[in-house]
Amino acid sequence: MFKLAENVDISQISLTGARGIILAGLLMMEPRTLSEIKQAFLDYNILDKSSSDDILRIDINTLKVMGCEISRASRKTDGKYVLTEHPFTFDIPEHELKILKKVYKALKSNATIELLFEYDELFKKLASYVINPETKEGLLGISIFKYFDINAVKEMLEDCQNKKVITLIYKKPNAKEATQKDVVAQKLVFNNDQIYLYCYDLNKKDSVMLNFKRIRKIISKRCLNKDDNIEKKQTKIKFHIKSFDKSLLKDTEKITEQNYEGYFIEGIYHNDFVAMQRVLSLGAKCTVLEPLEFRNMIIGKLKEMRKIYE
Repeated sequence: MFKLAENVDISQISLTGARGIILAGLLMMEPRTLSEIKQAFLDYNILDKSSSDDILRIDINTLKVMGCEISRASRKTDGKYVLTEHPFTFDIPEHELKILKKVYKALKSNATIELLFEYDELFKKLASYVINPETKEGLLGISIFKYFDINAVKEMLEDCQNKKVITLIYKKPNAKEATQKDVVAQKLVFNNDQIYLYCYDLNKKDSVMLNFKRIRKIISKRCLNKDDNIEKKQTKIKFHIKSFDKSLLKDTEKITEQNYEGYFIEGIYHNDFVAMQRVLSLGAKCTVLEPLEFRNMIIGKLKEMRKIYE
């Protein structure tokens, strides 16, 4: 907010508009008593010390005429004026909020963690302009980060960017006790409403993925050094897919050839498990071509699934 210079003679100018702007700002921040409003006006040098409280009440009524809804000061409000609605905000109808949720649900599955952070900030910004508490709660409840410690996710994202070696405690789904792991953080991925840490396990000497929520504790972090001997293990496969929307390609996939039935695609994945998840998600229209070992893994997995349903 602005403050008039001390040497300005406030009797020579009209300050009704200035007081209206300041008053709206004060009440947007929090409810205020008449004495608190007066003191703020005096601090900002927009009110004469000899002015009566009637001027303040006129300023409040001026805001009401402009479209603001301000509750009367009472015992229930501890003698404070409460701004319940004003024309400087907007609201989102329930049906539009539902559309926003559906759009986010469709987009989040293919979004990066960085993009999901941007969506989260957008929803928070929209919520800050909304007075309706139900709408505000609805906006803040859209983001996936309502289920996660967002600061911990941001910190892990930074660790991935710096390829930090992390000593952590991890609890597998069916394990009785949690175990300690030394991993090199590589990438955070959002998949099936979960955040996964793609990393290299220095003990197993293999690429693994950890469910972020199952990381119980971070013991220490350090920079990667030459003695860590990280082998770049990735799964590279080739497959053919029919009736495929090219916009659904992953960052690590590329089209190598096209025929009348569909596309030949090469994909590079964090490990065999991630590659298998991708192939199975594409369903019957996807046929793995190479390598033969991975093709046989898929065939074996499909046979296991068939037995379960039989």
